[in-house]
Amino acid sequence: MSPDKRDEKSAGAAEETDVGGAAGAGAGGPSGTRADPALLTARAALAARTRELVEAVVLSEAAIAELDAAAAEIANLAARLGPRRRPGPIRYAAGAAEGRRPHSLVTGEANPLAPPIKIATTPEGTARAEFILGPVYQGPPGAVHGGICAAILDSLLGSAAAAGGRPGMTARLTLSYLRPTPLGVPLVAEAWIRGVERRTTIVDGRILNDSGELTVEVTGEFSLPLRWQRRAQQHTGPARGQPS
Repeated sequence: MSPDKRDEKSAGAAEETDVGGAAGAGAGGPSGTRADPALLTARAALAARTRELVEAVVLSEAAIAELDAAAAEIANLAARLGPRRRPGPIRYAAGAAEGRRPHSLVTGEANPLAPPIKIATTPEGTARAEFILGPVYQGPPGAVHGGICAAILDSLLGSAAAAGGRPGMTARLTLSYLRPTPLGVPLVAEAWIRGVERRTTIVDGRILNDSGELTVEVTGEFSLPLRWQRRAQQHTGPARGQPS
C-alpha cells in the first residue's frame, strides 16, 4: 500500500517524528502532559543509572553469589517502582519541553534503553549527532549492531525532515552497510533533505567512524499524514542537499 493511501487511524498509532509538539498538542492523555522539569530531571537521572547497571550486567565477571544478590536487589527495585504505572510513555505537549519524547527508544533521556544521543537540527532540514556507543549495543565483535545503526538513522532522518518543515512517518528506509561501525569511539551521524514528492520527503543520511570513513549510508522516505499537511511548509532542502 502506498504511503498516500495509509489508513489515517492506523497512522495515528504508528511511530511519529518529533515535530515540536505539532502533532501531539491537544491530543489529550499522556501526549498532552505538561512538563515538570524536576520530575523529568529525576527520570533522566534514574535512566542514566540504569544504563550504567545494564553495562555492568553485560560486562560483569562477578561470582555467582554476587550475581544472585544483585538480581534480588534489582527485583526489589522493580517491585518498588512497579505499582504506580502509566498506560504508556509520556510525550510532552508543545510548549512543555518543546514537544520532547523523553521515552524515545533512540533519543529519550528517560529511557534506559536509548543510546546516549542528542540530535541537533537546522531549519534548512539537516540533522547531526555525535556520540559513542558502548558494548551494550554490540552486534559483531567490536562493532555496533546493524539494527541499532538503522534505528539511529531512522530517528535522525525523521528529525531532519521535521526540522525542514516536512514532518512525517517512515515509509521506507534503505541502508547500505559499507564497513563495521566501531564501538567505543566517537561517531558522527548526519542527515539532510534531498527532495519532496507530494506528501513524501526524501532524506539522505550517513554514519562516519572516528577516521571520517563512511560506515552506513541511508535513504529514507517519510510520508506526511493528511492531518499534518496544513502545518507543513514546502521545502526542498539545502543547496545540493548534502552538508559540506
